[in-house]
Amino acid sequence: MTSLHHPPDIDTAEPVTDVMASSVAATPTTPPAPDTTPPESIERVVPVRTPAAPAGLMIGAFLALCLSAWAGLVPFVGPTFGLSADGASSWTWDRVHLYGAVVPGAVGAVAALFVIAAARRPVSTLSALSLRTWGLVILACGAWLTVAPIVWPAIVGPYFVADSPTQTLAHWLAYASGPGILLTAFGVYTTGRAGRRPATPTTPAN
Repeated sequence: MTSLHHPPDIDTAEPVTDVMASSVAATPTTPPAPDTTPPESIERVVPVRTPAAPAGLMIGAFLALCLSAWAGLVPFVGPTFGLSADGASSWTWDRVHLYGAVVPGAVGAVAALFVIAAARRPVSTLSALSLRTWGLVILACGAWLTVAPIVWPAIVGPYFVADSPTQTLAHWLAYASGPGILLTAFGVYTTGRAGRRPATPTTPAN
């Protein structure tokens, strides 16, 4: 009996090609188009610095606060150091001390505090009306301190006691003209400062 030998099966199938993958791989990638926008049309953001209030306003307001406090307290503490313009002892309360020193000193100190509060803000937020108002208040307090020794005797009675020329000068400088003229000058400065318009920041050209 004859044995029939069959040759082994040979896989003659051709490999399957992935048509979709090959088409995707063959598709060229298009690079992004360059930005042709001219530089002039690009909006440029320039930071704008808001200028601060002038340092002179802050320093002047602080000095006005100290002068007002001194003017209001000197009739009470001056006699302790041998400086008594009206001959009263320390911490004597009367009309001369009240209307000639305490009232203008207290009002001037409050006005100076408001100016300090306003000077801490940027120039663009400063209120011209507020600065002008408190500047006029400080000016009035300084003017009253300066002329009170002249006006008071004509209305009420003696203001300064008779003393030597040196002591009289010291009384005027400590009680009246010294703080009064300086407060008046600062009041004028503050009022004039309120009339200035802050500089408008400029944007550099493209």
